[in-house]
Amino acid sequence: MPDIEPRLQAHLGASFIIQSELGGGGMSRVFIAEDVALSRRVVVKVLNPSLAATVSVVRFQREIMMVAKLNHPNIVPILSAGEADGLPYFIMPYIEGESLRGRIIRGPLSLRETVAILKDVTRALAYAHSAGVVHRDIKPDNILLAGTAAVVTDFGVAKAVSAARERGVTYPQPGHTITGVGISLGTPMYMAPEQAAADPNADSRVDLYALGIVAYEMLVGSPPFHGRTPQALLAAQLTELPPPLSSRRYDVPLALSDLVMKCLEKDPADRPRAAAELVRTLESGEAMGGPLAAPPRAKANRMWHRWRSAMSIALPAAVVIALVAWAFWPPATAAPSRVASEPVIVVRVPPADSIGAGAGSLATAMSAAIQTALVRSGVSVVASAPTAADSANPTSFVVHTTLQRAGARARAQVRLFGARGDSSLWADQLDFAADQSFAAQDSIAARVARAVQFAVSRLRAPPPTP
Repeated sequence: MPDIEPRLQAHLGASFIIQSELGGGGMSRVFIAEDVALSRRVVVKVLNPSLAATVSVVRFQREIMMVAKLNHPNIVPILSAGEADGLPYFIMPYIEGESLRGRIIRGPLSLRETVAILKDVTRALAYAHSAGVVHRDIKPDNILLAGTAAVVTDFGVAKAVSAARERGVTYPQPGHTITGVGISLGTPMYMAPEQAAADPNADSRVDLYALGIVAYEMLVGSPPFHGRTPQALLAAQLTELPPPLSSRRYDVPLALSDLVMKCLEKDPADRPRAAAELVRTLESGEAMGGPLAAPPRAKANRMWHRWRSAMSIALPAAVVIALVAWAFWPPATAAPSRVASEPVIVVRVPPADSIGAGAGSLATAMSAAIQTALVRSGVSVVASAPTAADSANPTSFVVHTTLQRAGARARAQVRLFGARGDSSLWADQLDFAADQSFAAQDSIAARVARAVQFAVSRLRAPPPTP
């Protein structure tokens, strides 16, 4: 790839001084520059030459200028746009903080964090959609966390780059990812089914689908179809229903779970009609403190109870007939009777991982508190890592704990796994002051005990009737 930095700097002149390169994807190169007149840092994004050669520069600039009219506190604005030696570029403010992607890498978010971020993003979407602008590439990388607020970047850029399709560039060349030539197709992990099918009638509801994927990932730690190839991802987006949130995390309120799963409907008509609907739900108390979502087997359990009630009438007669038959026609040999017993629940709690100076003692105390709470809840606890034998025991679980400390602050992260190596069944996180570790230990230990009991109740739930 030719070095475009000197060309860009020559075009910008003395108004903007390029300081460093942040990098970028297949679509663009991203530079940090100083706005000399206002003494502030900005971000300059330049389309790669290979893509710029296929894009109508006039169309790109026209679309970018439409986006530049957006003025909302949760949207990163476009300050200016131009062309340097045939390479379209645009300039945005530099946002101090981290991307949502960086935050998710550290583990699932709390309910409070998730709802706060979703509120900000849906407000941005509602405003942009009302102005006729669709993002088309909502993903954690394009959501930035600035202090206590979340802001959305690269609004409308996907639509601007979609001009490349007019010049015959629609699919990536060998060796490139689907977004390697441009982001007009979206990102497979967050792409709505109608985007995957290249439906020309796709509208703002593609953003709601992508936001549902992002919300799912914030709460669980990974998106629904994580770990698949781009081709398999596209197929899953078109045909496969994601696992219910309640099967991946037990403490999500019903209102929030329903909102996320409704956004993930395959048919756009089944999703919320507008982002404003999501805002209303998220601002209600039900999204944070309402009743918890029922586990996936709840419906099956209700069917089981109805069947059991119906059988309560017929079963006594059947028992009498069976006893009479036993009296007159006993079996030739009687096998010794056995009393069925519940399987023993085993939870392994290996020593917590510690990060940072002074975290070791806090980690040891946290592991001990978790073990104590589990023993009190009636399960068998083993203070060691899982063994090969555990993989054959469906009633065996593992609790992984990480304790981080930075000065006077500490963070505990816990995850519950099946010993078979299944994906995370539950995860939580707690930030606390290091001098308040007793309260933090009690809180985390209680949460782990509740999560284990919930997982056990699902194992012991009666199977659904055919």
